[in-house]
Amino acid sequence: MKVFYASTAAGVHHAVSDILDAADWKKLLPRKEDILVKINLTWDYVRPGVVTSPWVVEAFAKHVKDHVGRIYLGESSQILVDATRAYSVTRMKDAAEREGLIWHNFSENRWVPREVADLRFSIPEICSRMPVVSIPVVKTHYRSVISVAMKHLYGCLDDNRHNYHYRLADYVVAVNSLIPVLFTLADGTVSLEGNGPKPGIPKQTDFLAASTDRIALDYSVSEVMGIDPLSVNTTVKGNDVTGSYERIENVCVPPLSQRPSFSFQKAAPNFVAKIERKIRGKKERTAEGTDGPLLGIMKVGAKRWYNLAYYLSGQNREARDLMENSIYGQQWKGLSEGVER
Repeated sequence: MKVFYASTAAGVHHAVSDILDAADWKKLLPRKEDILVKINLTWDYVRPGVVTSPWVVEAFAKHVKDHVGRIYLGESSQILVDATRAYSVTRMKDAAEREGLIWHNFSENRWVPREVADLRFSIPEICSRMPVVSIPVVKTHYRSVISVAMKHLYGCLDDNRHNYHYRLADYVVAVNSLIPVLFTLADGTVSLEGNGPKPGIPKQTDFLAASTDRIALDYSVSEVMGIDPLSVNTTVKGNDVTGSYERIENVCVPPLSQRPSFSFQKAAPNFVAKIERKIRGKKERTAEGTDGPLLGIMKVGAKRWYNLAYYLSGQNREARDLMENSIYGQQWKGLSEGVER
């Protein structure tokens, strides 16, 4: 299975165009049919590397919009994050409006129940009737080691998914088996290392990776990140279910001559995760949890901690510096590529 790589150092739009053409995208995307683009809006603070970059989405839409029908952008809210607020704060909304994309918050629309083996959950109704293109951001994750193609679809589980962590890899594989992803375009313009998926360290990595095979993509990108692919349970458990890591062919799109290579810092549980673990207890669970009476207090406390950490630990300053000094900075100010203010 082919995994394509392109450099974004000379421009995101050119790189997206080149990698899509190399993958022969017109054979993958249905002519004049509506599609859903699943993006990552896992935080409602400006922090490059945590969410999908607006320019990658904008470039994708610009390249394919005359071929497909309407393009929907989908993501769900989380226990601590309102996806619609994140859509606006991260300036994804600006990019979407320039290309006429339709915002679809999974959490505010209909879910349909599904069952895979002994797991019961719901997925967004839109995913049951529309082909999907997935655009995750490349990052480390303290629960799943990496979050790229497979873990990205965890956001297509219902809003009780914070209680599914006890069998995270199983749920990830299950939901991926149900969502008809035609193509995954991994955003490695600015990646995240360290304590992802939220407060990690932004890392400018200047690449895109793409494949029709989610397992092959995760395996290959793990190697690029300097992480053992077989340490990623979602890759191991998903092999031969939603793809395969056998016979991977890595294809570098010119002018890129070889795969990128990095040594990502791995993730460890942050303060909020450690508190959650203490409250839930160390005993291994055998069934999904429920939202107990302490949940409301935990949510308020965790949200305040994240807010304080964002400003007091310098995350806000770091994001501002990246926006001022990186070639990608203008997108988080709401501007299109090549436009300066």
